Amino acid sequence: MNPIRHTNDTMVWLDKLNAFHSVAEIRHWLTARDPVFDTGQLKRLAVVGAAGEGNRLLELCGKLGIEVIAVCDDNPTKRGVQVGSVKVQPMEALTDLDRETPVIIASHRVLRAAERLSAMGFRHVAPFALLQVLKPAAFPPHMFYDGWLEDLFERRNHYVALSGLLADEMSRRVLDAVLGFRLTLNAEVLSPIIEWDLYGPASLLVYGEDEVYVDGGSYDGDTIRLFIDRVHGKFSRVLAFEPDKNTFHRLASNFAEEHRVEPINAGLHRRTATLRFDNAGTRGSILVQDGGIEIPVVGLDEVLGEDRVTFVKMNIEGAELEALKGAEEAIKRWAPKLAISAYHRPSDLWQLPELIHALQPGYRLYLRQHDGGVIETVLYALL
Repeated sequence: MNPIRHTNDTMVWLDKLNAFHSVAEIRHWLTARDPVFDTGQLKRLAVVGAAGEGNRLLELCGKLGIEVIAVCDDNPTKRGVQVGSVKVQPMEALTDLDRETPVIIASHRVLRAAERLSAMGFRHVAPFALLQVLKPAAFPPHMFYDGWLEDLFERRNHYVALSGLLADEMSRRVLDAVLGFRLTLNAEVLSPIIEWDLYGPASLLVYGEDEVYVDGGSYDGDTIRLFIDRVHGKFSRVLAFEPDKNTFHRLASNFAEEHRVEPINAGLHRRTATLRFDNAGTRGSILVQDGGIEIPVVGLDEVLGEDRVTFVKMNIEGAELEALKGAEEAIKRWAPKLAISAYHRPSDLWQLPELIHALQPGYRLYLRQHDGGVIETVLYALL
């Protein structure tokens, strides 16, 4: 294998990655870091998180003969709910357990739970993602982690190239920390570089008083409210795309009195089409081949026509690459500010900036991390 060369001394995790000779070697190294989570030896565990991924983990544990001795979640609506043979308890209930008990965090938001468990004295704590990347045949990966280690190892040269594309040192630090998290599944690697203010990176985004904002993946309007607050109510237009019908009705109702906000019951994609959708009614709703309902999708260029756009945010559950292709003319003509989620598929982290750079070479590219786990890695493109 030819060694990967780069000049950035901050890319320590990329150097670590380059020391491996195969994905199998990475898996062996991960297992050796904490053998308690060797999927062939794991017989009992506690689970933190009783939402979708927690329920999926419990079902898999039942099939694999792994005993779940506790399920904890501080969400009041989850407490007391029977999950299999176990009732959901608050996290404080974990204080009764042996601190050598393996604890799996069944959430994409890992850091704060991991810090809390560490403070309680638990020595073996890992995200559910670790089991998924160590033994994908037994623990089928969520879309976020599907091919996670393979992408890291096989696309190393793309990550080297991405480091060279990024516009500031903070972005390179973020990239290296994200690669470190993907290599170790240890969310503490992310702690020094997290900016918790989603879509509000310090000193990057500057707004005018006549912004035209495209919100791809509007949900019920939470990110629109953030935008309106940040521009102090001074803007020209918001195009709000939300494909889930029930969520769209809440979105439309929330902005019924604001004529500048235009709700659109469709997803963003390359062009007008009908796709399958998992209508979870949450931010976890995703475009999938065998989804529960059909939804319309549109290309942004088709909707805008000749109209101006100044800012585009996309958090569209894995459709970002296709949606950017559907916004090619707008990007080339208007060069709007872009805030694009870059974590739904492992390859998004390098494929999205490569595409954006090809569409508009004049952009400066920035990477920021807004949460303590796989989610909320955001790519910003600015002139």
